[in-house]
Amino acid sequence: MVILLQVQINIVLSILLIILLGHAYFNINRKKATNRLFIGIIALTCFTLILEIVSVLLNNPNLKQFIVLHKLVNIAGFIVAPCIAFLGYLLIKEWVNRYQTEKIKVNNILILLLVVNAIGTLISYNGSGIFYVTSESVYERGPLFFISPCVSYIFLGYALYFIYKQRKKLANSELVIFSLFYIVPALFTSIQLKYPVYLTTWNSAAIVIVITYIFILNDQACRDSMTGLENRLAYEHYAQNIKYKQINKLFIIYMDIDELKTINDQYGHHEGDKAIKTFANLLFESFPLRKKKLIRLGGDEFLILLKEQHQEKVMCYIRNLIQHVEAYNDREKKAYRLGFSYGIVCGANASESIHKLVEYADQLMYKQKQSRKSNI
Repeated sequence: MVILLQVQINIVLSILLIILLGHAYFNINRKKATNRLFIGIIALTCFTLILEIVSVLLNNPNLKQFIVLHKLVNIAGFIVAPCIAFLGYLLIKEWVNRYQTEKIKVNNILILLLVVNAIGTLISYNGSGIFYVTSESVYERGPLFFISPCVSYIFLGYALYFIYKQRKKLANSELVIFSLFYIVPALFTSIQLKYPVYLTTWNSAAIVIVITYIFILNDQACRDSMTGLENRLAYEHYAQNIKYKQINKLFIIYMDIDELKTINDQYGHHEGDKAIKTFANLLFESFPLRKKKLIRLGGDEFLILLKEQHQEKVMCYIRNLIQHVEAYNDREKKAYRLGFSYGIVCGANASESIHKLVEYADQLMYKQKQSRKSNI
């Protein structure tokens, strides 16, 4: 009865993660690397919770006939544990670089750490590694036990360092959720390391995964499937709640791609879609600050909301975009040249109607476009 009380939270969270895994598999876009990695994290965490339950149940002198199974369960658990932290690092790396097309490179030293941990775990079968199981089927920490938590903490620390370096590419909500994704399990792991009777590591990890999944579902709902930018729903949510945000000054930039209809008519809609995706990537590169919203309203229309104090800084971002677009045109040498028109307005008081400001920015953008056509 005491043993069941010890693992009852693990049992409940294992069932929850199994349900979550099924929901995630059928409801999030598995073509995205970030989603595949997250599904893998759910599956491995659930697997580890189950292994921990079995290990606790087998940690009993009355079950000496299952010593081999007890050893194998712990071997599997110690091999998988740092892999989850490693996948977490890959997840945040893919998330930060999800707008880029180049393949993400993995540090070979991190792979080496996984190999070292696996070797230390495998030799534990004979009682000289990370753990050993006594002849009474009782689990004990081995002389190399320090390897497993050290490897996991290296991954966690490395991921947090990466988040800190890339913080300007992350929204505030992303920064908070992904920081907690690593900090919470790290804190609760330290508790279990000091007090092994409390199974806090994977319980805390499971709870953080549930919270992160809610965040991912919300992000997916507010994300444009073609470009990865935020969509009109995200804009409507922002507009409805702007009065509750502490914003002194908000710059609104309304953009659209020049002559997209001509691109579609002459080179096909596939090429038109490619132009939209390319422009979205160039937007992301040109507006690096964290306090921004890059939104595709639909078609070739884009909206950028910047919490910036100085118009000179905003114009600097616009110049960055112009340079990136020109560099793309010179590099790709397509039959058409990618271009855009824009209108900028500034709301000195963000509580005023953001829809009216967006409408005015749209009018300014249209005037710029018409002026260019007249000059041509």
